[in-house]
Amino acid sequence: MNIWVIGASRPQFDAATATAVVKSVAHAVVDSGHVLPHEPLMLSEWDIAESLTPELKAMIHTADVVVVVIATFVGADMVIKILDGVSDKAILWALPEPSIGVGRLQLNSLCGALMTHNALQGLSRDVPVIYGNPAARETQEEFVRHIRVASTIRVLQGTTLGIVGQRPPGYYPSDFDELQLQRVFGVQIRRFALSEAFRYATATSQNMVDHEVSLASEQLENMDQVPAKQLTQSVRAEQGLQALVLEHHLTSVCVECWPQYMTEYGGAVCWAHSQLIDKGIMAGCEADVHGTLSMILCQTLSGVSPFFGDLVHVTENDRLVFWHCGAAPLSLAGEKPRASIHPNRRVGLTVDFALKPGPVTVVRLHRTSTGGYLLMAIPGEAQNDPLYFSGNSVGVKPTSGARKVLAQLLEDGAEHHFAVGYNVFAEDIELVGQRLKIPVKVY
Repeated sequence: MNIWVIGASRPQFDAATATAVVKSVAHAVVDSGHVLPHEPLMLSEWDIAESLTPELKAMIHTADVVVVVIATFVGADMVIKILDGVSDKAILWALPEPSIGVGRLQLNSLCGALMTHNALQGLSRDVPVIYGNPAARETQEEFVRHIRVASTIRVLQGTTLGIVGQRPPGYYPSDFDELQLQRVFGVQIRRFALSEAFRYATATSQNMVDHEVSLASEQLENMDQVPAKQLTQSVRAEQGLQALVLEHHLTSVCVECWPQYMTEYGGAVCWAHSQLIDKGIMAGCEADVHGTLSMILCQTLSGVSPFFGDLVHVTENDRLVFWHCGAAPLSLAGEKPRASIHPNRRVGLTVDFALKPGPVTVVRLHRTSTGGYLLMAIPGEAQNDPLYFSGNSVGVKPTSGARKVLAQLLEDGAEHHFAVGYNVFAEDIELVGQRLKIPVKVY
């Protein structure tokens, strides 16, 4: 990401120290793996009108993130001018005093940050504040978390989600408000008939089919358990969805995955979902838009492919069991993946395996009964459990206890689909909610 670092200062304070700490912030940005397209700027409150030229403001607008370092105490009006039009991608950074017990305040940065943040909130601009030494590890981790959240929001705003087919009858949680998605997240929706996806799949060359079947055979055991025709059609379905994504510049898809793929086309689309997710193209089942967006949140915040699953069982030993019919990405396998057929529809190609153990955050973008949003996050630990049911499953031991979490989910009217994201990022979900002005509940 391109990050601009701008220092805001007042000449009456320690200018040399202020300049040094702004450079330290810039070094922290570079050390975190991001790009500084411009040397850090040091702007003075007294000549801000002359310094903040239209040309400079235009350049600042090109940034992905604008970090304003409150290098010394400044009036809030200065920062408001700097952030005009870019407050939605801004971070304020306040600094501890470099020394105490030696006379006057050298910087008075925190005081200036509090006043500035208060003014921005009064303008309905919720800009996050980092307070800490740029060289301190905990401060750097906080900065990286804010950048990760900013990147996630940018991904959401750039999402073009293709809906292939429509939701199954009675699957009301897959319904959505298209204009609300645009307004809150910036998500664009494109619709495609199943017949169009079938057309792309049918256009796959036989050479490509043979190549993909060969690759699948290297990754999966028990390939002989899937009828050859179903295997071929499943591979074509995967190539067809990928072609649809590329031609229409989609970033993710959610698919009416049954029954027509199986009854009319002759192959399960589960294999396609498994492959696409590991290629960074989130693919949700049963045309669940909010479930697919939950996957995007998990993938961008964790950097790991997520699992799309139903909450199907609570064990006596405190596990929430998430399951789906065989579309999990192979990168999450806790055992050798096996080729299989859909457990209910009896059509392949699906994949059977239990998911790997490790820390997880289960996420759901929940649409409330009043039409608003609630971001749900369940931190926990995926257990090293055997496969619970045919397809894919994982037993998650939540931090707060399984039955307590289930009771709260029921009270809040949660849907049945969740995204299981590996790594711990519930705090990131809270920051996403703050930036998007969406309530968050951590269970």
